[in-house]
Amino acid sequence: MKLKTPLVFALFTLTIAACPLDEDPSFDDWCGDQLCHWQLTQGNIQKVPTWNDHDYGVSLLGAQVALTQQTDISAVPCLEFKVIADLDPAASVYLEMSFTGDGINQYRQRLPSAAWQPLTFLVAAPTWYPSLAVTISKESDGRAVLARLEVASGSGCTGAPIPLDNRPAGAFCETADECTSGTCASSNVCSHTLAACDADTPCSGNSGPCVPWPSTCQ
Repeated sequence: MKLKTPLVFALFTLTIAACPLDEDPSFDDWCGDQLCHWQLTQGNIQKVPTWNDHDYGVSLLGAQVALTQQTDISAVPCLEFKVIADLDPAASVYLEMSFTGDGINQYRQRLPSAAWQPLTFLVAAPTWYPSLAVTISKESDGRAVLARLEVASGSGCTGAPIPLDNRPAGAFCETADECTSGTCASSNVCSHTLAACDADTPCSGNSGPCVPWPSTCQ
């Protein structure tokens, strides 16, 4: 199939944009009949041609499929997603994210039907999170072939950050409800060493002045 000029330009634009933060965003790296950097947790997949007979992606076969990647992403406040896929209107395909490392998703969004049109969107991540797992979940029959799913550090997120509770001691917080301890408080630290300080425990030597530190769970 001949590649149309707008898609060629879109793909070129993706290559010169910010570096992706996920592994194998273009589903090129296969270990036998499985993707090397994506874990198949449900259903079946297949390596298939995409918009070009020489460019391969992943086909989600059947009505129930789930692919997950545990990324090295943390502390990125605005996540930018870039998707290129051929999704039949009947295929229910979702992007899900877990920010807690326990498999519980705090974000879930259905991907719109498409015929290789590039899709870009922003997600305001929690103000603190220790890890990020990305899941592609298919929940109905219909053709669903992915050529690219890229996660990058974005800018311009306008929505409220995704809520995330049960934060441990030391995690940044805005309200006490976000903390497992039920206490969110500001503190002061020595600017060079980040050691706690106050009027009774001043900074010494070259540890720097005592400066305000953002609120954390206590």
